Amino acid sequence: MPRLRPDLRFGITAKLFIAVLFTNVVTAVAVGFGVRYAFDSGFERYIREREEQRLTRLADVFANAYRQAGNWEFLRGNDEMWLQLNHLVRPAPHEGERHERRFAGTPNANPIARAPTFGRPPPGLVLDNDNRIVAGDANPQQELKRRPILVQGQQVGWLAYPVRVMPFDVLDRRFQQAQWEASSLVALLAIAMAAIVAWFLARGLLAPVKRIAGATRRLADGDYSTRVVSTSGDELGGLVDDFNRLGNALEKNESSRRHFMADVSHELRTPIAILKGELEAIEDGVRAPDTGTVKSLQAEVARLGKLVDDIHDLALADVGGLAFRFEDVSLEPLVIEIVDGSRTSLEARRIGVEVSAPAQEICVRADPQRLRQLVSNLLGNTLRYTNEGGRLRIALRRTENRALLTWEDSEPGVPAQALPKLFDRFFRVEHSRSREGGGSGLGLAICRSIVEAHGGRIEARGSELGGVCIEVQLPLAQATNA
Repeated sequence: MPRLRPDLRFGITAKLFIAVLFTNVVTAVAVGFGVRYAFDSGFERYIREREEQRLTRLADVFANAYRQAGNWEFLRGNDEMWLQLNHLVRPAPHEGERHERRFAGTPNANPIARAPTFGRPPPGLVLDNDNRIVAGDANPQQELKRRPILVQGQQVGWLAYPVRVMPFDVLDRRFQQAQWEASSLVALLAIAMAAIVAWFLARGLLAPVKRIAGATRRLADGDYSTRVVSTSGDELGGLVDDFNRLGNALEKNESSRRHFMADVSHELRTPIAILKGELEAIEDGVRAPDTGTVKSLQAEVARLGKLVDDIHDLALADVGGLAFRFEDVSLEPLVIEIVDGSRTSLEARRIGVEVSAPAQEICVRADPQRLRQLVSNLLGNTLRYTNEGGRLRIALRRTENRALLTWEDSEPGVPAQALPKLFDRFFRVEHSRSREGGGSGLGLAICRSIVEAHGGRIEARGSELGGVCIEVQLPLAQATNA
């Protein structure tokens, strides 16, 4: 089966148009049937009430004629008189109403006088008190409803008419038909108006969606600067805002990716270039392959391996692949262990260390290996960037449910606007803490990944000693917290 071209597919505009139009048509039809039912029942009730009134007036007419004649003999077998008396209260045409008013206004008028006829009246019978038929054209075998004919309070006979007879005359039918024709015309006009409104509504509602669809295609093609102008404050406006936030995030991630690749390539190029130069110097006989040369090569290889390990850790952190084994860890012995292990390096740079902790043990729920990596990275950052003869102050304390590790070193410091970026990958403050220290720029980024994986928080601010103060917050172990 051949596929439809994109311009021939049943689009969402047509679907929305049909949905709105169908809803309006169903509503119009339901309302039409409801109006029809209400009209039929109301019109039928109106006709029945009108017929009841006619029969009441007709009973009065027969009672008046009986009072003047004295008995029913003037009517017995007299079909013409039966017709004449019926037409005195005939509801249509309106001449009957005129005759009735004339007869009612002149009680001494002779009802037996000759009157014009207007066709056959509705079926009915006049019965005397002995239930004998006086006049009429109804079938006496039918179920009849009776109304007494009273003269001066005394019953002189019965006016009977068949039950369940709907006495619609020609004018009633014509009026009903006219109402239905008018209702049908109004329904058709309403459907036409609904179609026009549905069309413009569908196009108007989908215009922002089409703009977003076009922008999404451009975004998927790599144009991350694509944005959509928001023209409303409704849900579609919210969708536009969400799309623009997505564009901002993708643009930022793309920029970060490009910078990351450029920084990685730069960081890898430096030790590789040094290794290449050293090996070429050995090959050309400029340098002898002695112990000093081997140590220099080993230092560059170690630097390169450390960079690769850091990149690998960050990649694992990004995909949630860093392995953690959580247990209750006492924080003070772990910090002192790392500091004592680097005592030689600290003494070589003449950096004094102060460690303060409360008497009560501070126990955190953490992976001890990753916690050692965190403290080692912080210490390595101090060793690389703190001036010789500086100071390092480490403070441990606890709050209600958090352990706080404060790491402060002395000059050089970091500008306030650069402090939030210290945990970005490959970020350095070029003039004060430069690449000359040998750092890869990934140590603090790894620290942030480790802290966040433990459910903690890390932030940097200016230190009272003139350098940088890094504060780490970690959740306390349950036992310590209790």
